[in-house]
Order: sequence, then structure tokens, then C-alpha cells
Amino acid sequence: MTRSLLLTLTLLLTVSCGGTEGVGTVRVSLSGEEASREGFPVGDIAFADDWSLQFERVIVSLVDFRLAASDGDEAAIEADPIVADLHLGEPIAWTFEGVHAQRWDRVSYHFGPPTAASRKVGAVDDDVLASMIANGHALHLEGVATRGDESIPFAFGLDLNVDATRCESADETEGLVVREATFNDAQLTIHLDHLFFDSYATDEPAMRFDPMAAVMGDDDRLTLDDLATQSTTDVRDAEGEPLLVDGTPLVYDPGDLPLDAPNLREFVRAAAITVGHFQGEGHCDYARR
Repeated sequence: MTRSLLLTLTLLLTVSCGGTEGVGTVRVSLSGEEASREGFPVGDIAFADDWSLQFERVIVSLVDFRLAASDGDEAAIEADPIVADLHLGEPIAWTFEGVHAQRWDRVSYHFGPPTAASRKVGAVDDDVLASMIANGHALHLEGVATRGDESIPFAFGLDLNVDATRCESADETEGLVVREATFNDAQLTIHLDHLFFDSYATDEPAMRFDPMAAVMGDDDRLTLDDLATQSTTDVRDAEGEPLLVDGTPLVYDPGDLPLDAPNLREFVRAAAITVGHFQGEGHCDYARR
């Protein structure tokens, strides 16, 4: 028997006995899309009240990523907690080698506040990270909103503690197919426009900043505490008059979002539950811990 024939028979016997399985490498990147780097408007996504917005920091903290299958199998991967500033780019958060080549139709990840053990992916401001740890914030946004001669700096720290599960791509493909002997890319995509929507009861909400600008405090920086003074059912402008849209008083509609109180701070906190997407426009199931 020739050496090549013997090797072929050995490989066939090994595969038939289940001793060798194809594996691939999974790379998980993070993206805040163009908006995190260039701000709004971007493309056809713009504020209905003509504000422009530029981010200076978009820092996100993730504490877990999992690949599993509906039959109960789970990929043998370990995702350490990470923190990254998406204003600076689209970093690779994790690279997992030796993942079994198959469809993992249960992809999930978890937003949670960072700790001292969180790994910085790229440059992250140490003072901001320390503040996020101290205050339990998993998403930190800083930037400036402008309209004409108006300029409003803002800083929002959001205490996300959310599981994003059963993630699917925009074409409703569940999870991720890992192919053998190649890189397989998964992207966790943060949709920042959700934080400025005026409704979660319609497929076409508007982005608005006027209700936020109206409650700017005396410290020259708009915060979530300022937003707590703006009602979602009786929205007022900076002069205290009802804020009208096409002659009708503006009302924020949370739809099915779990709103803790009828003010704009709680509306934004609830909206933040939905910012995590998969592979760009794909969705997940969201649950607040």
C-alpha cells in the first residue's frame, strides 16, 4: 500500500469516527456606524427640527458575547469584558479561534457597566472610564448639538444593563454561520439615532432635539438630569410654552418600552435598551436586567 493511499484511508476513518471537526475563526467588531464618527445628519437620517449633532465620545461597555445553537450546544468561547470608544473607529473586540464550523443560530451579547478588569479596545479616556465604573454607566456620549448660532454641549451617561439575545441579520438569518478554515465576521452595531426618537409606537419616528435644548441647565452642559425636567406628555419649549409640531402639541409615545416615569430622561434610558443591533440593521430580543 502506498504512503498516499494509507494517509487517505486514515483520514477517512478519522472523519467517519467523528474525531475531526472543521473549525473557523470568529472576529467580533463594534460599530457606531458613520453617525458615531461624523454625527447627524448622516445620509437621510436627520433631526426633524434642523439640529446638527457631533459626537466627541461614544464609549460602550460590553461584558459578554455568546454563540449557541437552538439544540442546546454552545461554542467554547470566552469573551472578556471590554470597553471601546466608537467615535474613534470600528475596533475588533474579540477574536475566537477554533470555533466549530456550523450555524450558531443563537447569538447574544450583554451591555453592562465596566469594571477595573474591563479591557480597553483602543484609546479610551481614563477619567471617563473611571466615571463609568463609579456610576454604573455602560454607554457614555459626549458631543455638541448646533443650530444656527445655538450651540449646546451634552454628556449622557446611560446605566445600561441589557441582554441582546437571538440576534439576526437584516435578512432575518438567525445567528451566525461559521465556515471552516476562514475568518467569519460578526458586527455588534450601535444605533445612536434611537436615543433621539420621539416615538416607539410607529415605524417612522422623528429625531428631535428641541425638547432637550429647552431644558438646558445653568452648567453649560446638557445632562440626563436636565432631561428629567422635560415631560413626555406635556412637552414645553424654552419659554415654557407647549412645543408644537404642525400646530399640534408634541407628545412622546414610548409604545412598548418600559418607561419608569413620564419624563424625557426615562424615555431616553428606555430607548437605550434598543440601541444594540447585529450585522448592521439586524435586530435582537432585548431584556433589561
